[in-house]
Amino acid sequence: MFLESISGRKGGCCSSCCGQRDNMALQTILGLILDKDPRTKDMMPGWAIEVAQQKLMFFTRPADFPSLLAEVALSLHEVFVSGDSESRARCISFLLGIADSLNSVVELHHNLQNAELHGDYTIPKSAVSTCYEASVRLLADWEQSAPDAAKIALDRVKTEDLAVNKGDNLFIAWAKNWEAEKGVDPYSSLLEFLNCFKELYQPSTYYVQLFLAWEQGKTKTQFFNDYGLHAGRCRKIGSLGGTTNPAIAVMGEDDLDGKDNIWGSEATSFIARTPNKWKDVRKRIAKEQLTKGATDDWGATAFTEWVVVDAMLGLRSIFLLRGLGRVAFQLRPDWHLEEKKLAYAGGEIYARLGERMKVFDDILLAGAGEPYESVARPRVGKPNNHFKISCTSQVALNIVRAFNAGYHPDYPDALKERMFTNMTLSYDVSQMVASSLAVEEGLAEYEKRTGQKPDDGQGGSVVTSMIGRFNDAIRCYRVQSLLAALPEGSKFKEIQPASVKSLTDPPLNTDEFKNEVQSAGISFDPVAEEDAIDHAGTLVTKRAVMYLEHKYGMNRTRMLTASKRKFHQNTDLLDVPFSTDFGNIQRMWLDIQKAGGIEINSWKTLYEGMNPDGTPAPGSIWEKRSQVLASIWPDWVKAFAPDGVKPSEYLSTCYVPPTLEQFTKFWFENVSRAKTAREELERGQQK
Repeated sequence: MFLESISGRKGGCCSSCCGQRDNMALQTILGLILDKDPRTKDMMPGWAIEVAQQKLMFFTRPADFPSLLAEVALSLHEVFVSGDSESRARCISFLLGIADSLNSVVELHHNLQNAELHGDYTIPKSAVSTCYEASVRLLADWEQSAPDAAKIALDRVKTEDLAVNKGDNLFIAWAKNWEAEKGVDPYSSLLEFLNCFKELYQPSTYYVQLFLAWEQGKTKTQFFNDYGLHAGRCRKIGSLGGTTNPAIAVMGEDDLDGKDNIWGSEATSFIARTPNKWKDVRKRIAKEQLTKGATDDWGATAFTEWVVVDAMLGLRSIFLLRGLGRVAFQLRPDWHLEEKKLAYAGGEIYARLGERMKVFDDILLAGAGEPYESVARPRVGKPNNHFKISCTSQVALNIVRAFNAGYHPDYPDALKERMFTNMTLSYDVSQMVASSLAVEEGLAEYEKRTGQKPDDGQGGSVVTSMIGRFNDAIRCYRVQSLLAALPEGSKFKEIQPASVKSLTDPPLNTDEFKNEVQSAGISFDPVAEEDAIDHAGTLVTKRAVMYLEHKYGMNRTRMLTASKRKFHQNTDLLDVPFSTDFGNIQRMWLDIQKAGGIEINSWKTLYEGMNPDGTPAPGSIWEKRSQVLASIWPDWVKAFAPDGVKPSEYLSTCYVPPTLEQFTKFWFENVSRAKTAREELERGQQK
């Protein structure tokens, strides 16, 4: 019945080669789902099914999709009837993911409804509906006959939704809001799950709306998800890239233990019922580490590689198809001044990542045929990563230039290929401009040396503007200066400057505090100052982008906005090329939506209130904010100037060291955990 309801080809060829190709795709997909493909033995839980879903959704021609889906579903049904609980759960997980993707306009636009790939032979909406409805009917039958297997599949999704970013993310917030409104837990049944998240994937969602605006050329802004664990989920709402850092690698491991989850002990207990997959990765690495006689540093690097491979996999198909989907890999922050070590580490890690991604590529392209083979060919076996470099000195600029050139003049054997970068710990205009120019210089060097045009696509190297951390540093400086002016006996001296999240919160925005400050001869306007600080990172980003466009004629700069604290730091900077959001920022959109929603009147707000060179327009709110910042922070003028802060001064700013210290701390925590895993394995071997 399933086959009869959805199969049927339109367009394209029907030759025997098509049949052979489809059979290869069918057998490959089934082998992945049923854990019979030998290539899955080294994969993390969930990877094989994720690859199978991507293969069907993104590497099947629209004309072939209904029949291949039908054949896969019918083959799985035969297994389901006599299978055990785990094999049934795997069948459900696969088909549930396909149905979920069919609800996503973004997923459909990447392949099945992509006219650039398929011309007139895209899949019509009616066929999508038919495929979806048939999938839902089969899922309902499966759930009725094996409710325990359906629960296993749903609990796996719920566990990660509940765990990511300590539970502060859009997906679990959306689910809980659905339950509050409908009175039904969306993870309680397969159909409820699909109905719930179908609503999230609609164009009324900001991120989906942003994707469609980007696709239509209305804005340059691409949405990135700032957390590897949710790469596949965020892809369905429009994510075209991802970011990670040492903190995310370690915190992601903790998240799957339920540590500090915002939903409380019940959520922690639920998460803990599922074995933490990252603990198993630690054990695998420790075993290999002992075999190699490698150091704990090696073990920590290997763990980071697993984290990034997990994130890269979630976006792998859009990398192969569109040159998008890059994920950041932070090179060791404690080596930020070690140019030679960074150069060799980058080359070695890139090669290892490429080998690992080639396994996925071979699976995805097996039996795919054209147009997929031609489109993907330049990227097969190349990792879809950026190398994240800490912008602390000239060393960082040299590495960014060398990686983009694919060659380091001082270490000519370090790099075998041109690689992509993500400059991080970049806050002020000088850093962003210098980093951007280093990328362009590297690309020019590559073209001059090889005679080849770089495959930069629309998702090449980026330069991060760490908006929230920049604002935090300025606020901390302002609080320190206010407290320093108070008399020694003041009770306000006990305030910890870094703990102040807003100047408009108590105790700073109280008459008692303001009177003490005024008595000390300091002018203090908490509302105006907090507004200026809250928009400082936005203002330097505007300046950097527009300066590069104005002075160098860049049609597309490389700025990536990150470390946000407020949602307006998205909507104030529309048309910035890249924008990455943690789960809590994504969740803020839902809060705003419930309060009345966001009205987008322009997809190019980055330019509003500014002169063409990126200085604030006279009389604009941005001019007022710049003036306030200059009055409360002596270094504002330097931070806002394109050449105000020299590379030798980066580490003496108030904004670079705090993040460097945090990232370095988490790196050493990663090393410590690698050591613990190794020692536990050694003790086990001695018994």
